[in-house]
Amino acid sequence: MKTPDKHIIDKTLDNTATPEEARLVIRWFSTPEGSRYLSSLMDEDMEKIQPGCEELYAERSIPTDEMYKYIMKKIHLQQRKRFIFRAAAILIPLLLFLGQFWYIDKRIDLFADSGYEEIYVPKGERMQLIFQDGSRATLNAETRIKYPRKFGFSERKVELEGEAFFEVSPNKDRPFIVDMKDINVKVLGTTFDVKAYATDPDIFVTLETGKVQLANNSSSLGYMKPGEKATYNRKSGVCKISRPENIDHLSAWKKNQIVFNNTPLSEVIATLSRWYNVEFTIADSSVLYYNYTLTSTEQDIKQILKDLEKITPIQFIEKDGIIRIERLEFNL
Repeated sequence: MKTPDKHIIDKTLDNTATPEEARLVIRWFSTPEGSRYLSSLMDEDMEKIQPGCEELYAERSIPTDEMYKYIMKKIHLQQRKRFIFRAAAILIPLLLFLGQFWYIDKRIDLFADSGYEEIYVPKGERMQLIFQDGSRATLNAETRIKYPRKFGFSERKVELEGEAFFEVSPNKDRPFIVDMKDINVKVLGTTFDVKAYATDPDIFVTLETGKVQLANNSSSLGYMKPGEKATYNRKSGVCKISRPENIDHLSAWKKNQIVFNNTPLSEVIATLSRWYNVEFTIADSSVLYYNYTLTSTEQDIKQILKDLEKITPIQFIEKDGIIRIERLEFNL
């Protein structure tokens, strides 16, 4: 296959190419030459970071080996099937762009088949997904989303496990539905945050603009207005809608801002584990009674841990890649 012109490759990576141009580049990326080119782009970006300047790139974290292998695995798998993309999202990372990988739907129907696409965001990563209707989903770490390659005529439905911020394109004839198994959120056009990790007892929905309807498998749970937060307990099935003072704190993560508001230590370490892909162990379970209030834009986890140590008498000790939490004892 002939190598595409460089300006067409650049346009594809910048999401400004025509469908025909993008189709050409996509197919080329499935060849050995195209795969090597994609690899070289990552290497070049890595080399741009000079020793001592790592902090300048803290908000634009370099793709991990795990993520890179995942992308290349997708490419090689699809090459064997004689296609490169499975249509709803292009698996090409726009390197070093705010630390997020962009999966772009270019409305390119290469295969004319139906079915679903599933994406998993590992710990330490974030992604942004742009659907074929122009709606966007910013995915937090350790999040899984499943969506159709083509939205249906009557609805636009996705399945979510984890946390995501949605910006939904208005379409009164095709509501956008986020299904979290226990409940679903139905919208026509709005912006909202959903937190539904499988290990958490509660599901949280925060509405920024527009209007959404909450429902479970049997009935409607109510409607939300901008500035409101819904808390749904998986066990009891009870849904409570409130109006927190600092509603923006609940979606601050998409701006790389950590916000803890009287948050138990168990939730603090769960969040840090997802954000930084680190493991914690607890030496003394009594520390789990501590709560933390902290707002930080600091990207270095070591500094964040130091700030937490100032709040309560605990100590974080890192050894062999595991962070041990110990309680400080004071001798009188």
